[in-house]
Amino acid sequence: MQILVKKKDVHLRLSRLVMSVLFAVFLHHYAACKPVSLDPPAGIAFFKGPWKDILAEAQRQNKPIFLDVYTSWCPPCKRMAREAFPDPELGTKFNVHFINYQLDAEKGEGVLIAKQYAVSSYPTGLYIAPNGSLVHRSVGYGGIKAMIDLADHVLAFPQLKATVAKGDKDFAKGKREPAFLKKYLKARQELNRPVSDVLDAYLNAVPASERNSPETILFIAQQIESSTTTAFDYLIKTRYGLLAEDVASAVSEALNRALSNDLNRAFATNDETLLEKAIANEGRNVAFTHPDQLTSYQQETANLYRLHLLKKTKNFGRYATIARPLVQNRFMNLSVDEWHKVDSVVTTPGTSAQSTVQFLESDTLAAASDDARQNDPARRAANILRQIADTYWQQATSAADRELALTWAQRSVALYRSPAGLATCAHLLKKLGRTEEAISIQKEAIQEATKAGKDTKIYEAGLSNITQNRN
Repeated sequence: MQILVKKKDVHLRLSRLVMSVLFAVFLHHYAACKPVSLDPPAGIAFFKGPWKDILAEAQRQNKPIFLDVYTSWCPPCKRMAREAFPDPELGTKFNVHFINYQLDAEKGEGVLIAKQYAVSSYPTGLYIAPNGSLVHRSVGYGGIKAMIDLADHVLAFPQLKATVAKGDKDFAKGKREPAFLKKYLKARQELNRPVSDVLDAYLNAVPASERNSPETILFIAQQIESSTTTAFDYLIKTRYGLLAEDVASAVSEALNRALSNDLNRAFATNDETLLEKAIANEGRNVAFTHPDQLTSYQQETANLYRLHLLKKTKNFGRYATIARPLVQNRFMNLSVDEWHKVDSVVTTPGTSAQSTVQFLESDTLAAASDDARQNDPARRAANILRQIADTYWQQATSAADRELALTWAQRSVALYRSPAGLATCAHLLKKLGRTEEAISIQKEAIQEATKAGKDTKIYEAGLSNITQNRN
């Protein structure tokens, strides 16, 4: 009886682990850029990040750019920053119609951008189309009203008319009738502009008698883009009601889409604040669909998301702090035999994500491997182990860290022998000065890739790198 209880306990632990892994490993990457705060400021909200990200965001939102080019010694620049930029009316105008950005013409990439657009006086305001072409320039500061008038003038130019949604002015002035907001949402969508702020305004404007109707629920579900919105909170709460099957399905898909959008944006922009909000909101979503999995979700899944971001930002110190206990407690605490036994007793649950196992799939070796597309728990565990070990190969500097990662990579190969897993072992061995072993293992990776009918170029290139400086 005691043996049966132990087996049941192992299966229960593994079942929970598998569920947490499934929730953890879907990641796609799309370019986006965010303001410093999610709360709307009183004045102009200036975006942060490199210029290329600003251009990408302008194209994503199909909005022109207002670029303030200044210098630290320029008195009119300081006056404009002090007097105009915090103004609520100016902020409303520019935040609705432009992606706002600032550059010091004498620092960083501001030097090149100022040269590119032939800026020679300060302050200079550049009004730039989403494709990066200059539409208009203004020199000097003539006051708040002059800036508002100029913005209206510029937005009437043919190059920018296509970026202005019908209703922008009315919305900026506070018009909030539900019928108007519905039409305005459609206009924003046709211009491929974000709609989260308008959708929240619509939801707040809907009469109480209509808020929980199937029509309203479906409309919000069709429009929602982000989990950091009132609309997301609304859909989470409506899930607890008695919904028809088609409405419930639409709500479920909408919540997952909003979460996926936020995760993608957080990873694309290295935004830890947004990532933590998405993690918390996904926890709320999981609490409804799988209440028994909430604890494991927060403990393991959230850390897998964090690891992906920390790898991108090359913050290996924090990466290792999270990775080490995660691997030891969840992937190394069971024997290889136990992992393979659970394959036959655990049914892989479904998930709403189209690609649920793309954890770190932007890795060079992962891109060459289809191991992650297998469904059994041992292969999934092998894939995550290998990719964490791969990060150690690329970013760890101490022999102790590399030795530890080698044990993880070796466990990955024991769980599922793949060319990518063998290659990770080989590169770690090379880093540890065990070149001959590394060469031998890398040759095995090439052989495995050949047997599987895979392209061997990446593994052959790896062998070439390992054999360099052989002595």
